[in-house]
Amino acid sequence: MFLNKILLVIFTGLAFTSTAQTSTEYVKNWAKTAAFEKKGLTKSALQEVMAIYNMAVKDDNDAQQIKAAIYQIRYRNMVQEDSRENNIFYIDTLIAKAKIPAKNILQSMQAEMFWQYLQNNRYKFYDRTALSEEKLNDITTWTLDKLHATIGKLYEASLANESLLQTTKIDRFDPVIVKGENTQQLRPTLFDFLAFRGLDYFKNDERDLIKPAYQFTIDNPKAFAPAAEFAATSFTTKDTAALH
Repeated sequence: MFLNKILLVIFTGLAFTSTAQTSTEYVKNWAKTAAFEKKGLTKSALQEVMAIYNMAVKDDNDAQQIKAAIYQIRYRNMVQEDSRENNIFYIDTLIAKAKIPAKNILQSMQAEMFWQYLQNNRYKFYDRTALSEEKLNDITTWTLDKLHATIGKLYEASLANESLLQTTKIDRFDPVIVKGENTQQLRPTLFDFLAFRGLDYFKNDERDLIKPAYQFTIDNPKAFAPAAEFAATSFTTKDTAALH
């Protein structure tokens, strides 16, 4: 497996590992979190990882911040109703606190969560027309167009500040990245890592399903004629949704 997955293996078991770069304080807090989880005290574990997240934000510790964000999502899934949908928007509150490059990773995570939601609920979208009251934070009211537009914008936003991302080594995020063997040279920087995550989405054929079979294109030479001739020309297309 390539450097392709942040531990957005959120919904499966995660190990409470630490690295040499992890301070004693973080080690103690993660140990408390593990103990709470082992006892089935999920709400207490959630409170602990929220505290770890705030501490990591204060310390500018990007790796611990992302790890704590991932565990927050995991525990919220376990204790809250409709948490999978709500968690997608909960990421907005984490992004608001984050600085680059943690912010970029969170945006990529949120894009993937939207994408996973679509893959798990695609049957609800394909016959859906735009609702008169589309709600910003209610994904159940969204159209396929809006969902794909949001995913695309998030993946693009995750690549902002390209020069900084290109100088940020991927091994800085060892606590939260699942690596394959002998693959670090393929994704040596955070920019490479995030770019390939976005590429996985943009190359997906499913995005083309929302496009019309006949897209409006201008191939009539009269489109470039003088104004009087252009105005008198009728352009035809089979794309009935085109704004022409």
